[in-house]
Amino acid sequence: MSFISTSRIIQVRNDLELLFILAKRDISVRYKQTILGIIWAIIKPLVTMSVFLFAFKNVSNIQDLGGYPIQLVIFSGVLFWNFFANTFQFSSNSILTNSNLISKVYFPRIIIPISAISVPFIDFIIGFIIYLILSFSLNYSISLHILYLPVAFFFLLLFSLGLGLIFSSFAIKHRDFLQIIPLIVQYGFFITPIIYTSNEIIGKAWFKYYLFINPLVGLVEFFRFSLIKGYHILSFFDFFISCLISLVVFVLGLLVFKFKENTFVDYL
Repeated sequence: MSFISTSRIIQVRNDLELLFILAKRDISVRYKQTILGIIWAIIKPLVTMSVFLFAFKNVSNIQDLGGYPIQLVIFSGVLFWNFFANTFQFSSNSILTNSNLISKVYFPRIIIPISAISVPFIDFIIGFIIYLILSFSLNYSISLHILYLPVAFFFLLLFSLGLGLIFSSFAIKHRDFLQIIPLIVQYGFFITPIIYTSNEIIGKAWFKYYLFINPLVGLVEFFRFSLIKGYHILSFFDFFISCLISLVVFVLGLLVFKFKENTFVDYL
C-alpha cells in the first residue's frame, strides 16, 4: 500500500514537472524573436479598446454604456474575451502542435491542453493590472465585488478549456473542427456582450434562452459585476446558470478527451 502511494506521488510530481516545462516553453515561444516581447500583451488589448472607443465616441457619439464608463466596459470585455479566445484556440490546437512529443513518449495527454493555458493566463494578469490602472485613472474605485473575480475567472477557465478539450479531441481525425474555431472566436465576439452590455438585449423575449445557448453572456456580466463598481445587470440566478453550463461543458470535455486520447497516435 505504501509502495503504491509513493509511486503515485512520484508520478504526480513528474506530471507537474512536465506541465511546468511545457508551460514555460509556450511562454518562451510566444514572445521569442520579438523586440517588444511580453509588452505585446499590453499593446494588444489597449489597441482593441482604443479602436472601439474611437468608433463609439467619434462615430456613434456614445459616451457611456449602460451608465457605466465606456472605457471600463470595453476593456473588461476585451480582457474577458482575449482569455477565452486564446485558451480555446491554444488548447484546441495543442494536441496537433505537440504531435511529435505524443508519438514518442507516454504521459497523461491532458497535460498538453492544460499547459496551453499558460500564455493566456500571463496575458490576463498583465491585462488585469492595466485595467486597475485605467480604473483608478478614471477615479473609479474598485468595490468589494472584486472578491467574486476568482469565481468568475474560474468558470470562464472551465468553459474555455472544456470547449478546447472537445475540439482538440475531434480535430485529430477531423481537421474541419480547426476551421470552425476562428468562426466561433470572430463572430462570438459580436454576439456576446463584449463591446456592449446586456442592457441592450435583456428585454428581448429570447434573452433567457440565449443565456443557455451562450453561457459567455452570463460569465462576462459576472466578470464585469466583479470589476466595475455598481455594475449589476443580470441576476445571480443568471450567473448561476452560466456557471453551471460551464461546469457541464468542462466535464463533457474531460469525458470526450479521456474517451478519445488512446486513438490520438493513430491519426497524428
